[in-house]
Amino acid sequence: MTVESTGFPPQPSGSAEAAARPFDVLGKTYEEAYAQLTERLAAIDWLLARLPEQARVMDIGSGTGRPTADLIASAGHRVTGYDVSKTMVELARTQVPRARFELADVRALPDTSGQWDAVTAFFPLLQMPRTDLDATLARIADWLVPGGLFVFATVPFDAEGEEIQWMGQTIRCTSYPTDTYGRLLREAGLEIVHEHVSIFHPDFPGMGAEEHLFVYARKPGGPAVPPHPLAGPYPLPESYRGPHELSEQGWLGMEARFERQDIAVVVNALANNNRVLDVGGGTGAVVKEIAARLGSVTTVEPHAAREESMRPLAGHGVTVLPGCAERLPLGDAEFDAAVATWVLHYTDDPETAVTEMARTVDRKHPEARVVLVQGAPDNELIDLWNRTCAPLLGEPHDHQGYLLTRAAHTLAERGFDDISFTRARVDVVFSEEGAEARAQAAAGVLAEFWNTGHPRLAQLREALLPPLREHFATGTDRFHDDAVMLLARPRRTR
Repeated sequence: MTVESTGFPPQPSGSAEAAARPFDVLGKTYEEAYAQLTERLAAIDWLLARLPEQARVMDIGSGTGRPTADLIASAGHRVTGYDVSKTMVELARTQVPRARFELADVRALPDTSGQWDAVTAFFPLLQMPRTDLDATLARIADWLVPGGLFVFATVPFDAEGEEIQWMGQTIRCTSYPTDTYGRLLREAGLEIVHEHVSIFHPDFPGMGAEEHLFVYARKPGGPAVPPHPLAGPYPLPESYRGPHELSEQGWLGMEARFERQDIAVVVNALANNNRVLDVGGGTGAVVKEIAARLGSVTTVEPHAAREESMRPLAGHGVTVLPGCAERLPLGDAEFDAAVATWVLHYTDDPETAVTEMARTVDRKHPEARVVLVQGAPDNELIDLWNRTCAPLLGEPHDHQGYLLTRAAHTLAERGFDDISFTRARVDVVFSEEGAEARAQAAAGVLAEFWNTGHPRLAQLREALLPPLREHFATGTDRFHDDAVMLLARPRRTR
């Protein structure tokens, strides 16, 4: 990026007055020029999905109040915006009366250590010297509560005090390369959750394309969720291995062999609920039982074939909606319970999926809860996959306990911090006559279940046969595919 050919929104420079001057001139024109900045809207959506109720949010460089303060305040949060431009503050107070706006230089704000649930800063640090920029990022980290969130955007380039033309104004700008921002935020004590660079073309005559860096960060801490044996084995991986492929053909071959107690455990956990959301309805095994017990259930299913196959259940109290776990097509607090059984390992972003489930549940309801089911730490099929299939296919090991642990932390941050774990027996039965017949049947069923259509499917079947023969030589006719149910509720003692 060459600074001379790129325009971008600034904020405080060597003096607050110099930083304010272009915005006092531009006023609402600035808002209009950046109205279609979809990456900012996506960042706000990400933040809103993770904020606790009535969160305290600081918006640095709040501008006209739109869209940032407006969207966050409209969601019921307490927003305070700070800006050096008197014109911008006056516009914001008029346009977003739900939020509070102050004329202030962020560098002069009093210390408010650990008092903010989130801080947003969309391009406000580009007119201050690097020494002030570094100090401001460190102070933002200090202002956040443990578990607090920081959403930050800037223009990454390597220069200090560079004079440029931007929206008809002459300004001096300072920034860093992308990697430096990540280092500064980590040194300030924040964890980088997400970062990406995008290109945007402001709607203003003569403006060129801009390179924008967006960073989502989190301050470590927050509600404590102690380790639990059923959320192991320990140590946990450092990150999610990525989603498994879901094969309808492979699933049908497995489903006929299940002996499941996990469904009854889930249904019993929902015995006092009335409005239940099921995420990832699959072939309908769970939703049918929930509807039979409670009278009705709503399920969201991303796979068109499965969604269509569940349509006949509509006459039995089941409402089927298309959609994905990471973006549920439902409003806030519509249900008193949300459940997902054996779903998280098929999602692209389990944390977002769990956050979305929590969003749909009315925490004020006396029976509010989120129920998740994943594999137990000693699940025999997962162990077989990790020992035999993962090395052959060059894929990371599966770790269901990691999913449950991360889900527990995510739910605790959303106020569902009364968390318990329950084991449930699940068996996959191969009733063929004799150990060799069982091994051959299991090799075919499991290979199809895990890797339908894989170019090395035949090799995978062959690799599975030795451990399967050893397993069935003990006289058993089954694998233990045991499950763990996580039940998360809001504490009622507060």
